[in-house]
Amino acid sequence: MTDTIQKFDSDDPDILAAYQAETEGRFCDAVKHYKKVIERQPNVGIVYKHCGNVYYRIGKLNEAEEYLKKACKLLPLFPTPLYELALTYYRQVKIKLAIKTLHKVIEMDDEFLMAHYWLGITNYHCGRLRTAKNHYMTVTEKNPEFTIAYFHLGITNLHLGNYEESIDNFKKVTEKNPESPMAYTLLADAYLNLDKHFEARNYYKKALEIDPEDKKALRGLSLINDFQDISL
Repeated sequence: MTDTIQKFDSDDPDILAAYQAETEGRFCDAVKHYKKVIERQPNVGIVYKHCGNVYYRIGKLNEAEEYLKKACKLLPLFPTPLYELALTYYRQVKIKLAIKTLHKVIEMDDEFLMAHYWLGITNYHCGRLRTAKNHYMTVTEKNPEFTIAYFHLGITNLHLGNYEESIDNFKKVTEKNPESPMAYTLLADAYLNLDKHFEARNYYKKALEIDPEDKKALRGLSLINDFQDISL
């Protein structure tokens, strides 16, 4: 199977032409070249994967689903087509299907951190906050540099009422990205929920230093009576 993938990735002129078309943003031309390959060799899964990805990029999600499903059948040992199919389901708001498919990905490869990350997002959307938290924690434990996972973990902990944990999460974000007003505002929200007004005030002000129009930070300051005359 691997030899077939390598052959078509490197030697087939239509594959090379499709890659070039994608690079230049000519996505319809890329699809045409991929389909030419499929007409000649209808069982080469990697071509269906590439074609599905192009459809995904241009927002033709029904077509993306069709081609990625075929890729999954032809490449049953590869988790990546399943992952891409799951994201297609997510964009179609087929959340339960996305979750089911992402679980198949991590059954094949538990180190596939992007699958855990999206299981966090999809479960959060379904209101399964503790399940979402577990997946975000898997990501951050295995890759402490995965900053956006700390951000979503912080939001999840905030909604769960785990304010101390939320503070720790958002501090991780601000350490990595000190120019994120939203992270400072949410950090302040966590402190405010703990009735720590001094810390909350400081972080709301920090958010406003970066973005003076941060409405959420302004509201937070209003709640702790810093600015009585703000019009929101």
